[in-house]
Amino acid sequence: MRYQHVNVTRSGGAETMEITTSDTGPAKPGEVIVRIQAAGISYGDILHRLGVIPGSVKPPFTPGYDLAGVVEEVGDGVRDLTVGQPVAAVINTGGYAERIALPAARVVPRPEGAGAIESAAAGLNYFIAYQMLHRVADAKPGQRVLVHGASGGVGLAFLQLAQLAGIECWGSASTKNQHIVEKYDGHPIDYQRQDFVQVIHELPGKKVHAAFDAIGSFHFHRSYSLLEKGGILVAYGQSAALVDGRTKPLVGAWGFLGGIAAPKLIPDGKRTTFYNAWALEKSQPRAYREDLGKVLALLAEGKIEPMIAKTVSLSEVVAAQQDLESGAVTGKIVVTNH
Repeated sequence: MRYQHVNVTRSGGAETMEITTSDTGPAKPGEVIVRIQAAGISYGDILHRLGVIPGSVKPPFTPGYDLAGVVEEVGDGVRDLTVGQPVAAVINTGGYAERIALPAARVVPRPEGAGAIESAAAGLNYFIAYQMLHRVADAKPGQRVLVHGASGGVGLAFLQLAQLAGIECWGSASTKNQHIVEKYDGHPIDYQRQDFVQVIHELPGKKVHAAFDAIGSFHFHRSYSLLEKGGILVAYGQSAALVDGRTKPLVGAWGFLGGIAAPKLIPDGKRTTFYNAWALEKSQPRAYREDLGKVLALLAEGKIEPMIAKTVSLSEVVAAQQDLESGAVTGKIVVTNH
């Protein structure tokens, strides 16, 4: 079955992407072919394209971590999915396409009320925030957590999920985005005017149960310093290692060694971990389907609301990634196939 998809031909700038036509072939045993209706554009797609994520897929590849669509063909042995069924998935690559063949175990049914565009916008961001908040940090009602980049896609997911769970959330954001943190009962920290360490130290208890940090470098160490005994630093990115399209390997190395590895040598009752969307798949094999299913259910019930910046076509992906990389948009950009 012929389909169009965006292809990253080599590591580098946005000019390395082009639209290519390929054939899915028939669905193999244990697979389904999904007609993609919508796919999210994530900052991780840009990092993949630039080749700065250790162990990432090598070109040529199709970007796209999250997608929503309809099952178009079912392979032998697939019992729990049917042709025409609305579904969603979080994957490593492949979302910027009209179709994709996926293992049936990777595909999660979408409940009524979880639209394709909204599901693609929520997919990766809310899935990883849910896992970090509830499975990795095991945050409980009344506990205090710190979220950096709280007005971004994952930060917004943290705010909404923490609000639903009764977790006290402090979130760093720019001056202009303080209202976004407040909208979901979060406590804003203006990183342009305030020192987040000082802000937390002025609170009763002066500590947090968990800090969620995707900035990296020495920032990890400062977040770690705020943990209570039994608390955890959950690192899930290193944006400090990429500035204006230029990678800084030494910054990234310091983040891992100084911020994640070194604290493990200190018996102080605090923990560090580096999380990605696949981190729990071996130790908790049922977590993926359970947690993505939970996110889709919350979306269908109107309990979460991803911020959608705009929708674009496959032919507009290059400009959309450039907008995301430059910080010109707030919210999730979604690729749609009509």
